[in-house]
Amino acid sequence: MIRSIVTLLALALCVGCFLMATNGATVAPAKRRSTPPPAGVTRVLMIGDSLSAGAFGEAVQQHLARKFGPQNVAAYASCGSSPEHWLANEPEFYTPCGYRESTPDKPPVFRDFVNGKPPRRTLTPKVESLVRRHQPTVVLVQLGTNWMDRNLTDAEINNFLDRFIRGARSAAVRQVIWIAPPDSFALRKVQGRVHRLLQEGAARDDYDLIDSRRFTRYVPGKTGGDGVHYNKESLRAWAAKINAALDSRLSVRVASAR
Repeated sequence: MIRSIVTLLALALCVGCFLMATNGATVAPAKRRSTPPPAGVTRVLMIGDSLSAGAFGEAVQQHLARKFGPQNVAAYASCGSSPEHWLANEPEFYTPCGYRESTPDKPPVFRDFVNGKPPRRTLTPKVESLVRRHQPTVVLVQLGTNWMDRNLTDAEINNFLDRFIRGARSAAVRQVIWIAPPDSFALRKVQGRVHRLLQEGAARDDYDLIDSRRFTRYVPGKTGGDGVHYNKESLRAWAAKINAALDSRLSVRVASAR
């Protein structure tokens, strides 16, 4: 009996010491973090908006998985997001209109409208955390469309862009490729400004830029219905062109890095 009481007191003392050491806070488990890829291995992290949440993002991811292995490709897409929403020191952004996450180490996540009912709001992850977690050698970005209908100055966009590129880089990252937005019927009068800023950013921050307007032309009623989002057939056609451009750019940069 006395031995049992002593044991309980010792256990209580240990718990008390633990709570004092943690200041009463619950200790969260350590986040999973990949190790840097072996030399010669290409590991890709893809980040996008609603255009990557569906057929386009799936087609590009599948192409990269065939090229580099599914264990080396992770993809995230958050509907309505812009680069600032992925930055660690910016407010959290909960997408109200769709989310896709496909990684080698967890079951895929896909949330979309069902029978007109909006999906559950999903927190957009931060690029700095994703880079630490996946240790990519290539960061592929498909963002910018949602800048076109926002009241942001050139200076604000440039600031977000520069910070995003800094956040996307790490010791393992040797290439950042930005897939600029496709042609937009609804935003055609203003899309040139965002493309200009992305081009200037590419020269300033040393990332590769693919201008998707070379491969797309939005025709209402044929390529889509709302003037911005493309139907599945058009998204897959765009992805096929982008995949060919990626093959060329990745092979050149990978070869020069060896």
